[in-house]
Amino acid sequence: MKGRTAYRTLLIRRRVEEIPPEQLVRFIEVQEAFRRWATGWYKSGFKAAAPAENPLKYFANELKYALKLLPTNGLKNGVWKVPLVFNAQLRINNEKDMSRGVFVDLPKGEVRIRKWGGGTIAVRLRDSEAKWIVERVKEGGRLVLALAWVGRVKRMNITTFNLALVFARKVVQYQPKRLLAVDLNALHNGIVWAVVDGVRVLRKGVLRPDVGEIGRLQREVSRLDSLCSERGEYCKQAMTLKSRLWRLLRKFEDEVADWLVHEARRNKAAVVIDVPEDESMRQLKESGYAPERKIFLNLGRLRRRLRGLAEWYGIPYKEERLYSTVCPHCGGKMEELPNRRVKCQQCGFKAPRDEVPILWAVKRFSELAQPPSFSTLVLTPLA
Repeated sequence: MKGRTAYRTLLIRRRVEEIPPEQLVRFIEVQEAFRRWATGWYKSGFKAAAPAENPLKYFANELKYALKLLPTNGLKNGVWKVPLVFNAQLRINNEKDMSRGVFVDLPKGEVRIRKWGGGTIAVRLRDSEAKWIVERVKEGGRLVLALAWVGRVKRMNITTFNLALVFARKVVQYQPKRLLAVDLNALHNGIVWAVVDGVRVLRKGVLRPDVGEIGRLQREVSRLDSLCSERGEYCKQAMTLKSRLWRLLRKFEDEVADWLVHEARRNKAAVVIDVPEDESMRQLKESGYAPERKIFLNLGRLRRRLRGLAEWYGIPYKEERLYSTVCPHCGGKMEELPNRRVKCQQCGFKAPRDEVPILWAVKRFSELAQPPSFSTLVLTPLA
């Protein structure tokens, strides 16, 4: 079977205060100049002439190679906010420096960013970042390019210097023997999963975040935000706590994705995700849904991480509607009961609402387990 290329990205994020001020100012100038050219190139249908002088000429040439990995789905406020694209090299032992734009020196534990017109920016690698790189190399990954930009992290209200190292490897999807069916709904209700083998559910469970701790943090953030608004006090503390809240949610999402992918590989299963429709989620967010619960409705990052990991490990992956309000026995409409249970109005079948999609996966096993039902994925490094 012919392999295909999969990608994973390590995002190295540092506060702008860690970059020498003169270099930071110059880097932003180059970034904005390149974005002006890239926006014109985008609007011309990618036909405008490349810049004549470096470093913009260098970035324009590298951007053409990286174009398939970057989002090209529109401008934001009239600007295509592309990062600066660098060719890159990874030194694991004592390999010769090939003068690439980004040089990742594992023995010295640092990354050097060059060819941008303002000298060399050196960034120390954290132990966790070096470990991540080593793990990807052991899996057959190779560093193919790097992306760098300065931008604001909205949720933390800080501006950071960002470097994304993009690794690639050839993978071949395996033929699944089982299904790992996953029902993605509001996180506080839990991520329901089951390993399905033909007409049998071998294992099932629910993965939940620490709802109590998240609720406590939300209440404290709300209190500090009020003090910040009324008196101009505790604003920094509120922002720090918001960052902690989002880190807690990200940690849960990462752990869930890693665990589900491990389970799929262990069972040689295809991953079939039941996700809420975008319109239904939008209506929930705009409705009278409890404000403190809306934070649990953001499923996009978890979906992207699951897709990316499945692609990297050659796991067949599909997002499919597995109904929770349609009876898996007779196809009748299910009515809501207390405690998130449902009952079929036609045949009287009852079940927990979150387990109905799993029963649909059992019912449709033969169809869902067939290779043609899995679409080819393209992973965007900045997702």
